[in-house]
Amino acid sequence: MERNTAAAHRKRNLLLLGAAILFAALAVVLCLLFRPKTGVAGSFVIRYGDGQTLTVAAWETRTVVIRDGRIADEQTGEGDENVIRIEHGEAWMEQANCPHGECMKQGRLNPDTVQKRPLGTWIVCAPHRVYIELSEEGG
Repeated sequence: MERNTAAAHRKRNLLLLGAAILFAALAVVLCLLFRPKTGVAGSFVIRYGDGQTLTVAAWETRTVVIRDGRIADEQTGEGDENVIRIEHGEAWMEQANCPHGECMKQGRLNPDTVQKRPLGTWIVCAPHRVYIELSEEGG
């Protein structure tokens, strides 16, 4: 009887150990799948106005509003306004009231899209003189 009980305990312990290992492996896989993308690039450099720059780390989640060549607190749609979104290692022109909106059509900028983009590491709003550059430095 003791022999069967010892064998049952050993079997149960092995099953629990196997379940714990499986759970730990699953947790590691989920963490790797859902971690924030930082990309190869370290930052996005936003150039605006008369040569001002703002550097934002690629891992940050941030909305930057530039109105009439200055950083603004909030979006109003007045003046020359660009709204830049940075999230999950990507940057894009979310809104712009420039005449043709070409900057918004340039899509998302990230290390994976650089080779496919006509402007490579840049998003350009020429009428408002707002430029976003993907940089491997910083962050």
